[in-house]
Amino acid sequence: MKINDNVMLQEDGTVVCVHCDNELGTQPGDPFATATRREQPSQAAGPGVRAPASHFTDRPIGLRQVFCPQCYVLLATEIAPTDEPSYRGWEVKLAPAGS
Repeated sequence: MKINDNVMLQEDGTVVCVHCDNELGTQPGDPFATATRREQPSQAAGPGVRAPASHFTDRPIGLRQVFCPQCYVLLATEIAPTDEPSYRGWEVKLAPAGS
């Protein structure tokens, strides 16, 4: 099952990169367990994120990115408080066959 343009969930629950078939993790555990991660200040997201996070919140905010460790395609990006877990868990629930 294709999750998005970069990630696929296989029947055995393994999450893989659609570009190179590299195993990234398992579902519903950490889908990006083996991915390469990069964290930067939120302003690294580009010109649309210019103001320091301190203008809006008391918590530090960062840009988090996850890449396939084999082909280096960007798999996911989030701007979130740095004191929160990265890439909160997600789960895919399939409808029973014939539904």
